[in-house]
Amino acid sequence: MEHTIFRTLSSLALIITLSACSSTKVTLLPDENQNSQILVSNEAGKEVVNKVGDRVSVGSESAQPSPPAAVEIGKIKSKHASLFSIQPEKADTFLLYFEHNDTVLHHSSNLLIEKIIAAAKARNYPQINVIGHSDAAGDSGYNMQLSYRRAKAIEQRLKAANIKNAEYRIDSHGENDPLVKSGRQMEPTNRRVEVQVW
Repeated sequence: MEHTIFRTLSSLALIITLSACSSTKVTLLPDENQNSQILVSNEAGKEVVNKVGDRVSVGSESAQPSPPAAVEIGKIKSKHASLFSIQPEKADTFLLYFEHNDTVLHHSSNLLIEKIIAAAKARNYPQINVIGHSDAAGDSGYNMQLSYRRAKAIEQRLKAANIKNAEYRIDSHGENDPLVKSGRQMEPTNRRVEVQVW
Protein backbone atom coordinates (compact mmCIF):
# COMPACT_ATOMS: atom_id res chain seq x y z
CA MET A 1 0.00 0.00 0.00
CA GLU A 2 1.40 3.41 -0.96
CA HIS A 3 0.82 6.55 1.11
CA THR A 4 1.25 10.02 -0.35
CA ILE A 5 1.72 13.02 1.91
CA PHE A 6 1.89 16.51 0.50
CA ARG A 7 1.65 19.79 2.28
CA THR A 8 1.81 23.51 1.56
CA LEU A 9 3.60 25.49 4.25
CA SER A 10 3.99 29.08 5.32
CA SER A 11 7.39 29.95 6.75
CA LEU A 12 7.82 26.84 8.83
CA ALA A 13 9.47 23.50 8.76
CA LEU A 14 7.22 20.46 8.85
CA ILE A 15 8.80 17.46 10.54
CA ILE A 16 7.43 14.07 9.56
CA THR A 17 8.48 11.00 11.50
CA LEU A 18 7.60 7.89 9.57
CA SER A 19 6.28 4.72 11.13
CA ALA A 20 5.84 1.32 9.58
CA CYS A 21 4.13 1.59 6.21
CA SER A 22 4.85 0.19 2.79
CA SER A 23 5.64 3.43 0.96
CA THR A 24 5.42 7.11 1.73
CA LYS A 25 6.04 10.06 -0.59
CA VAL A 26 6.42 13.62 0.70
CA THR A 27 6.33 16.57 -1.72
CA LEU A 28 6.85 20.28 -1.10
CA LEU A 29 4.20 22.21 -3.02
CA PRO A 30 4.29 25.88 -4.09
CA ASP A 31 3.72 28.32 -1.25
CA GLU A 32 3.47 32.10 -0.87
CA ASN A 33 6.66 32.15 1.16
CA GLN A 34 10.15 31.25 0.04
CA ASN A 35 11.53 29.52 3.14
CA SER A 36 9.39 26.44 3.65
CA GLN A 37 10.91 23.02 4.15
CA ILE A 38 10.01 19.51 5.25
CA LEU A 39 12.21 17.21 7.33
CA VAL A 40 11.46 13.54 6.67
CA SER A 41 12.99 11.17 9.22
CA ASN A 42 12.85 7.59 10.46
CA GLU A 43 15.18 5.23 12.30
CA ALA A 44 17.33 4.82 9.17
CA GLY A 45 18.03 8.49 8.52
CA LYS A 46 16.59 11.79 7.37
CA GLU A 47 16.25 14.04 4.33
CA VAL A 48 15.25 17.68 4.00
CA VAL A 49 12.94 18.83 1.19
CA ASN A 50 13.45 22.57 0.71
CA LYS A 51 12.88 23.06 -3.02
CA VAL A 52 9.36 23.41 -4.39
CA GLY A 53 8.46 20.41 -6.52
CA ASP A 54 10.91 18.05 -4.85
CA ARG A 55 9.82 14.75 -3.31
CA VAL A 56 11.33 12.29 -0.84
CA SER A 57 10.21 8.65 -0.86
CA VAL A 58 10.53 6.09 1.92
CA GLY A 59 9.87 2.39 1.37
CA SER A 60 9.66 1.36 5.03
CA GLU A 61 10.51 2.36 8.58
CA SER A 62 13.95 0.80 8.25
CA ALA A 63 14.72 2.21 4.79
CA GLN A 64 16.76 5.39 4.33
CA PRO A 65 14.61 8.19 2.83
CA SER A 66 15.54 8.83 -0.80
CA PRO A 67 17.38 12.01 -1.77
CA PRO A 68 14.98 14.76 -2.91
CA ALA A 69 13.99 14.42 -6.57
CA ALA A 70 11.93 16.71 -8.79
CA VAL A 71 8.34 15.78 -9.66
CA GLU A 72 5.78 17.44 -11.92
CA ILE A 73 3.47 19.62 -9.83
CA GLY A 74 0.85 19.50 -12.60
CA LYS A 75 0.59 15.72 -12.33
CA ILE A 76 0.19 15.91 -8.56
CA LYS A 77 -2.55 18.53 -8.89
CA SER A 78 -4.30 16.38 -11.48
CA LYS A 79 -4.06 13.19 -9.44
CA HIS A 80 -5.27 14.89 -6.24
CA ALA A 81 -7.69 17.39 -7.80
CA SER A 82 -10.39 16.75 -5.18
CA LEU A 83 -7.99 17.74 -2.38
CA PHE A 84 -6.85 20.89 -4.14
CA SER A 85 -10.46 21.89 -4.77
CA ILE A 86 -11.25 22.03 -1.03
CA GLN A 87 -8.25 24.09 0.02
CA PRO A 88 -9.29 27.23 1.88
CA GLU A 89 -9.12 30.54 0.11
CA LYS A 90 -5.84 32.35 0.70
CA ALA A 91 -5.76 35.26 3.10
CA ASP A 92 -5.76 38.87 1.98
CA THR A 93 -2.81 40.47 3.78
CA PHE A 94 -2.28 44.15 4.49
CA LEU A 95 0.60 46.02 6.15
CA LEU A 96 -0.22 49.25 7.98
CA TYR A 97 2.60 51.57 9.11
CA PHE A 98 2.62 53.87 12.12
CA GLU A 99 4.16 57.10 13.32
CA HIS A 100 7.09 56.79 15.73
CA ASN A 101 6.06 55.80 19.27
CA ASP A 102 2.36 56.15 18.43
CA THR A 103 -0.82 54.38 17.33
CA VAL A 104 -1.40 56.95 14.56
CA LEU A 105 -1.28 55.50 11.04
CA HIS A 106 0.71 57.00 8.20
CA HIS A 107 -1.61 58.62 5.66
CA SER A 108 -1.04 55.94 2.99
CA SER A 109 -1.79 53.19 5.50
CA ASN A 110 -4.92 54.96 6.65
CA LEU A 111 -6.23 54.66 3.10
CA LEU A 112 -5.94 50.85 3.31
CA ILE A 113 -8.54 50.53 6.07
CA GLU A 114 -11.40 50.63 3.56
CA LYS A 115 -9.72 47.93 1.45
CA ILE A 116 -9.42 45.72 4.54
CA ILE A 117 -13.10 46.24 5.34
CA ALA A 118 -14.08 45.44 1.75
CA ALA A 119 -11.96 42.26 1.76
CA ALA A 120 -13.59 41.12 5.00
CA LYS A 121 -17.12 41.92 3.83
CA ALA A 122 -16.51 39.86 0.69
CA ARG A 123 -16.20 36.71 2.84
CA ASN A 124 -19.12 34.95 4.52
CA TYR A 125 -17.42 34.27 7.85
CA PRO A 126 -14.26 36.39 7.90
CA GLN A 127 -11.50 35.64 10.37
CA ILE A 128 -9.38 38.72 10.89
CA ASN A 129 -5.91 38.40 12.41
CA VAL A 130 -4.44 41.70 13.62
CA ILE A 131 -0.75 41.45 14.56
CA GLY A 132 1.08 44.42 16.07
CA HIS A 133 4.80 45.12 15.74
CA SER A 134 7.33 47.74 16.77
CA ASP A 135 10.91 48.60 15.99
CA ALA A 136 13.64 47.68 18.48
CA ALA A 137 14.48 51.20 19.69
CA GLY A 138 13.73 51.64 23.38
CA ASP A 139 12.62 49.21 26.08
CA SER A 140 11.48 45.72 24.94
CA GLY A 141 8.56 45.61 27.39
CA TYR A 142 7.33 49.00 26.25
CA ASN A 143 7.65 47.93 22.60
CA MET A 144 5.48 44.87 23.30
CA GLN A 145 2.80 47.08 24.85
CA LEU A 146 3.02 49.58 22.00
CA SER A 147 2.61 46.88 19.36
CA TYR A 148 -0.44 45.57 21.24
CA ARG A 149 -1.96 49.06 21.39
CA ARG A 150 -1.43 49.41 17.65
CA ALA A 151 -3.19 46.10 17.00
CA LYS A 152 -6.10 47.06 19.29
CA ALA A 153 -6.45 50.43 17.55
CA ILE A 154 -6.85 48.69 14.18
CA GLU A 155 -9.24 46.11 15.63
CA GLN A 156 -11.45 48.92 16.98
CA ARG A 157 -11.55 50.63 13.58
CA LEU A 158 -12.51 47.38 11.86
CA LYS A 159 -15.14 46.54 14.47
CA ALA A 160 -16.68 49.97 13.96
CA ALA A 161 -17.40 48.92 10.35
CA ASN A 162 -19.80 46.21 11.62
CA ILE A 163 -18.38 43.43 9.44
CA LYS A 164 -20.97 40.66 9.53
CA ASN A 165 -19.91 37.37 11.21
CA ALA A 166 -16.33 38.60 11.71
CA GLU A 167 -14.08 36.93 14.26
CA TYR A 168 -10.98 38.76 15.46
CA ARG A 169 -7.66 37.49 16.76
CA ILE A 170 -5.27 40.04 18.22
CA ASP A 171 -1.58 39.39 18.73
CA SER A 172 1.50 41.47 19.41
CA HIS A 173 5.09 40.60 18.64
CA GLY A 174 6.74 43.81 19.82
CA GLU A 175 10.24 44.03 18.34
CA ASN A 176 10.60 40.26 17.92
CA ASP A 177 9.55 39.89 14.26
CA PRO A 178 11.19 42.72 12.28
CA LEU A 179 10.82 43.17 8.55
CA VAL A 180 14.22 44.89 8.58
CA LYS A 181 16.92 43.96 11.07
CA SER A 182 18.24 47.22 12.52
CA GLY A 183 19.68 46.40 15.92
CA ARG A 184 18.36 48.85 18.52
CA GLN A 185 17.93 51.59 15.92
CA MET A 186 14.61 53.12 14.88
CA GLU A 187 13.27 51.48 11.73
CA PRO A 188 9.98 52.84 10.28
CA THR A 189 9.12 49.64 8.34
CA ASN A 190 9.08 47.65 11.59
CA ARG A 191 6.44 49.95 13.15
CA ARG A 192 3.50 48.15 11.64
CA VAL A 193 0.36 46.09 12.01
CA GLU A 194 -0.22 43.12 9.74
CA VAL A 195 -3.87 42.33 9.02
CA GLN A 196 -4.78 38.94 7.57
CA VAL A 197 -8.32 38.43 6.34
CA TRP A 198 -9.29 34.75 5.94
